[in-house]
Formats: sequence, structure tokens, C-alpha cells
Amino acid sequence: MARGKRYLLSTLALAMSQAFAQTPDVINSAGAKNSVQEDKSGGIETIVVTSRRTAEKLQEVPLSISALSAREMEAKGITSISELSQFTPGLSYSPDLGRNAERPVIRGISALRTDAPQPVSVFVDGVFIKDGALALTLDDAQRVEVIKGPQSALYGRATYAGAINYVTVKPGNDFEGRVSLTVADHDEQSLFTALTLPIRQDVLSARIKAKHSHYGGQYTNVQTDNKIGQERTDSTGIQVSITPTPKFNILATMDNAAIRDGQFPAVMRPVPIQAGGVVTSQNGSSNVPNGSECNGHLVNIVGTATTKANGWPCGAASYSGNLLRRNEMDLANYTDPSSGINYGNIAGLDRVIKRSSLTLNYTLDSGHTLTSQTARTSSATNLGADQSYDGKSFIFGTPWTTYDRDRMDYFSQEFRIVSPQDQQLTWLAGAFLYEEEARGKTSGVIALNSSNQKVADPLRPKPSTSIDNFAPFGRIQYALTNDLRISAEGRYSKETIKVGGPTLGTAVVTAGTCVAGQSCALKGERTFKKFEPRITLDFKLSPESMMYGQWARGSKSGGFNATPGLSSSEFAYDGETVTAVELGYKSTLLDNRMTFNAALFQNTVDGLQLSNTAPYTNPMTGLSTTTTIVNNVGKARTRGLEFDVSARVNSWLRLSGNYAYTDAKAISGTETTNGTVFGGDISVAGFTLPRTPKHSATFSANVEFPVEQWGGLKFFARSDVTYQSRRYAEIQNMIWADPYTRVNLSAGLKGKDWKATLFIKNATNNVTPLNGFRYFDSVTFRRTAVDFLSRERQAGVTLSYDF
Repeated sequence: MARGKRYLLSTLALAMSQAFAQTPDVINSAGAKNSVQEDKSGGIETIVVTSRRTAEKLQEVPLSISALSAREMEAKGITSISELSQFTPGLSYSPDLGRNAERPVIRGISALRTDAPQPVSVFVDGVFIKDGALALTLDDAQRVEVIKGPQSALYGRATYAGAINYVTVKPGNDFEGRVSLTVADHDEQSLFTALTLPIRQDVLSARIKAKHSHYGGQYTNVQTDNKIGQERTDSTGIQVSITPTPKFNILATMDNAAIRDGQFPAVMRPVPIQAGGVVTSQNGSSNVPNGSECNGHLVNIVGTATTKANGWPCGAASYSGNLLRRNEMDLANYTDPSSGINYGNIAGLDRVIKRSSLTLNYTLDSGHTLTSQTARTSSATNLGADQSYDGKSFIFGTPWTTYDRDRMDYFSQEFRIVSPQDQQLTWLAGAFLYEEEARGKTSGVIALNSSNQKVADPLRPKPSTSIDNFAPFGRIQYALTNDLRISAEGRYSKETIKVGGPTLGTAVVTAGTCVAGQSCALKGERTFKKFEPRITLDFKLSPESMMYGQWARGSKSGGFNATPGLSSSEFAYDGETVTAVELGYKSTLLDNRMTFNAALFQNTVDGLQLSNTAPYTNPMTGLSTTTTIVNNVGKARTRGLEFDVSARVNSWLRLSGNYAYTDAKAISGTETTNGTVFGGDISVAGFTLPRTPKHSATFSANVEFPVEQWGGLKFFARSDVTYQSRRYAEIQNMIWADPYTRVNLSAGLKGKDWKATLFIKNATNNVTPLNGFRYFDSVTFRRTAVDFLSRERQAGVTLSYDF
């Protein structure tokens, strides 16, 4: 990362703060405490959002947004991004691979690989978060906004399908705080504390927060009797707000988090037993025989007799119970033989994240607002895993275990100027700079020496990557009449990605970027340039209802296939581009006691990244072979309908629900695996995109009323029901997770400053797996599948006190 740039930007930020501090008329940045306004007449609360980088009422923003206030999230028991997605139809953010890998899906758009740019990104108080989103705690949220559709114009990289805007509680003038304690089944404990300290009225205040959470896991490893799926988070944070003059505000933030998780719960499906190339027992396998049908497709395997006899994994998981088999012993006490460093127990995820940001807001006498946001994140991620998912150590002499030590540093700087928002013509303009560096080491943990004895495998350097992104952006909005507005937004992005690897040795032949007789290392550089516009037209049908239409284009950058020897055309792959059209309707009904919102959308994805086989020459051996690469050979289309409704029926009953229908299919493209299972036909046209439910819905009922016999204490109870239909694990649509319905129940009492809640999550104990993926058997290396397991029923209590 360019230290000179960071130093220059930091100096600029400091200079701005000094100059602004000397200006006599400056205002405090608005929007910290009053973004949720309770309707005193008993109507639905009004939520103010900043989804378009300015404060607007939720029902007046021409975007499809699911926004939840802190009160609503507490009532629903939402404490993580994963739980948030369960109440947001159209969004999936499940922890398939534990809390390490991000695999969000929104409106059917997802990423093929976890290391590729994601379609959905999380922003905390406007600051881009690259990693660790699944471990973010939402206890100190003022509100969370899930914005659907391409947000590239205003939010930039990795938001070409949507964005999640997490807004925290800010320091203020009142001494106040909160303590919340949760104890639940399966050894779960959580303690959150937050305290606001007004140091000097209207000038200086701070907010400090801390959280410890521990979850013991619900599954047991039969090899060690230890639990699988444990999670632990310890986090601290501080925000300092300085308002030297009424028009100028400085907000400095520092957050630290330490995450220590065990191996995530997953199970490998068995394969049929063969003898002499003939199946003698299905062995509880979900594989269907070659020549049969799976999900309406004829299985016609291309391969050896043994491969054909094995069949192909088909259908949903049928696993029951809580006993799993995972290799912990080889990961229990690892010492790197090359350095002599003992890393102890490396099983699972060990991550430390440090984030800091500085936000400056200054309002000119003309009403224009200047904003500077500077942020830096450093993360250290260590991950030890049993890749056999079955407790095995080796497969044909190659270890199933892996250990990765990854380091990432990224820096962002954004400047914005926003015009007064009460004019006929409004606008904003800005520029964004992003720098990222990633590096790491990897090991197989164990190896076999020449005597076939198990020894420690050394850590080796991994290819490093760097990303530099610069993007000016802007928005202009004009009110054609009192009821009709048009807005145009756009961002021009230039992103350069570099990859470099450790020296592999001396090349014996010229292949790819390696030259015969010279030192060979992975090396590449690619620049991606994109213009990402959005045009919106909105019309007020009445003071309580509006319609809008929108056209937008979003994109994500490409990357590299990290295999030395690939040709230049296959070494790098391009990004994807999505073109979106949306029609929406928003309304407030029954004297502000009901809201109804709906949206129709269609997204067309060009340059769809798919997996295919490519030939290459290994520069170190001169041998010709093949490898799997990512290339842009596909096109997809997603379209659907979303609606949500919320109603305050009377003073004690509130009902809400939402629904999303998503039809996500590939239009064209090829993938090698399709040819393997479908008799050489590599086309993906007509197949449903992975990890996308066609139907998803939620329904909530909440009652609350005072109990006079108990001194005016309030009793409350609620039920939340979530549903998702079938989700395919891969583009072949042969492996899937069955539909599921989950019911959460809660009830309790609350006084003026305290609240006690009894809850049951997954009350019906629906243990349908979250998802899965195609894999190889840990002993025979034949095709099978691995399923990610969900949490069982859990009961607990939460006590909270506000002061």
C-alpha cells in the first residue's frame, strides 16, 4: 500500500479540520439520534435513512430498501448479518463456511468464488467493510438498511447487486448507557455494554462499547468428543464526537474484534460401495445411477467405468442427529518446521480485526455540506480446516488438512459535497480512493516423508495481491413538478489489480509469464475501467404514496487464475456487468397505521463468471496438463417481485410480512462439470443460479399491552416465521437444500428502563441444512456432496437495562 498517499490524505484531513475549526459558523452533522421517529398517535414509526448519501424518509426514497430500527431488531432477536438476512426476502447471507467466507446473494446474484468481489457489501457508518461481516455485532445499531439493486453509482466496488448500510448509535449530550445479557441453550452467553459520556455540552462526547459472546456448538465430534460449531467474539469500540463550532463535527472511531471459532458443522454424504466396478450397496448415498434422471435431467456421466458406476450426487441432504466426524488431532498442536514456531491448536478460525475511521462534516453558510471519510482496516485471519469433512488425514498421500495465515490491510478515503436538499435542483459530487494489500502463507499441516511417516508440513508463501481503485461519482436530482422528480447518478471507476507469487524455481520451458532458464513466479497486472450509471424517475400519486422507475448498471472487477503457465487470455478474467430495471410502489395507509411497498425487477448479468477446464504447460516440468479456471463465458437473468406490508392493527397488536419471488436463470454459457454429468453437453442455459430460493417470506405478529395489576409493567409476545424454498448448491441443479420454515417465539415483561425476554429460536426444531456443495469422497475420491448444517432449537433469556 502506498504510504505516501496515506500520509498525504491524513495531512489533508488534518489541514481541513484545522481550517474548519477556525470557521465561526459551523453545524453539527445531523442524523445521529433521530433517524427513527415514533408516531405519538399510535401509527407506524418513521424511519429516516441515508441510502442515497443524504437523509430521507424511508417511504420517500425511490429505492427498494428493507430498513430495521434498533427496536425492531431487538424484538426479532437479530444480532448478526446472517440473522438479518433471514428477515429480508431476496437476501441470503448464510454462514455456509462458518464466519470466515462471505457468500451473499441478493435478487439471485451471487459470486462464484469466495475470494472474488462479492455482489453485496456492508458499510458501517458509511465505511466500506471488506471482510468479517458475518462476525459484526449489531447490538449498537441505530438502524440497518438493506438496499436492493445495483448501488455501484453511489457505493462503488462490490455493490453491483446491493448494499447493507449499518448505522451505529452516536455519542450525544446525555449520559446514558445500556447493558444486555443473554444466556441460552448450548452454552451460549452474551454480554453487551455501551456507555455515552458527555464530556463538554454540545462540544465533546464519547461512546464506548464492548461485547463478549460465546456459543458452545450443537454438534459433537465422535473422534474427540469435542463440540463442533463453537463461536466466540470479543469486541471493543470507541467513538469520539468533537463539535468545535456549531457547523463542524469530527467523529473518530476505533473498533477491535477477536474471533475464535471451531470448525463449522458440515457433513459429507456417503458414496455407493463398489466391487470390481459394480455397485454392491448404495451405502445410504444420495448418488443416482448413471442413466437415470435427477431433477428432470438425464445423468450421462463422461468418465471411467468406476466413475460411471459411482453415479452422481442428487437431491437434498437426509442427515439427522448431531454426531460428526472431523479431524482435530492433526490440527491440535502444529509447529512450522521451517521456522520452528509453535502455533498450538490451529483448528477453526482465529481472526483479529482492527478498524479505525475519521469522519469530518462541515456545513457552509450556503447550506452545502462537505464530508471527508478516512478509514483503515487491518485483519489477521488464521484458518485450520479438515477438508475431508470426514476426519481423514490423507488421500493418496496428499493431506486433507489445510492451514492458512492471511493478512489484509485496506485503506479508503472519500470526499463528498452535498447541496441543500430543500431546493428544486439538488446534487452531490465526490471521489473515492481505495487501496488494499493481501498476503499470506499456507500449509498442508501434515505430510508423508520418504519413510511414509507422518511429519509436519511447512508454511509456504502464497501469492500476494494488491488493489488500487479510484472513482469520482455524483448525483443530480431535479423536481420537474411538485410531484415528479428525475435523478441521474454515475460513477467512473478505475481499478488496478496486481498479483505476485513466490519464486517457484527455474522454468524449464517458456509458458505463460515464465521464461525458460529464468526464475519463475506468478505475476500479473490488470486494470478494469467502468462507468456505472443510474437513472430514476419518481412520482407522488398522493401525499402518502409514490411510484418510481429505475434503470441502472453495476459491475464488479475481474481477477486472476493463479496457475503459472496459463496463456495470457486465460490467466486473467474480466468482471461481470449487471443491467437492472425496477418499478416500485410505496404507500402509507390508514392514517399512518399501515405501509405497503412493492417492487418488480429484472437484472441481466453479462460476462457471467463460470468454471471451465483449460490446458496449460507446467513451466517447472514442461508437462502438459489441465486446470480449472474462471472465465467470462456466461449470461444470466434474474427477475422477480417483492413486497412488504406492516400494520398497527390497534394499540396492542402489530402485524408485518414480506415476500420475494426470484426467478434466476443462466441464459447462456458453458461449464466443464455440465459436460461431465450431461454426456458432454457443457451448456448452462436454462439452469437456476445457485443459492437462490425462488420463494422467500416472513411473517411477524407482535402484541404489547400494560398489565395494571403489575404496577403498569408491559407484557409483550411475538412470533416470527421465516420461509425459503429450495436452494441449489451448484449450476447443474443436482444438489439442493430442501425448503424450510423456521419459527421464533418470544415473550416477556418490560418496565421503564428494563426488559426481560424469554425466547425460543427454531421452535419447531427444523434442521434442514442451509446449503451444500459438490465434492469428493475422502477415501475413494469419487463424486459426492457436502452439506452445511443448521442450528437446532434453542431456548434462552435476555435481560437488558437502559440508563
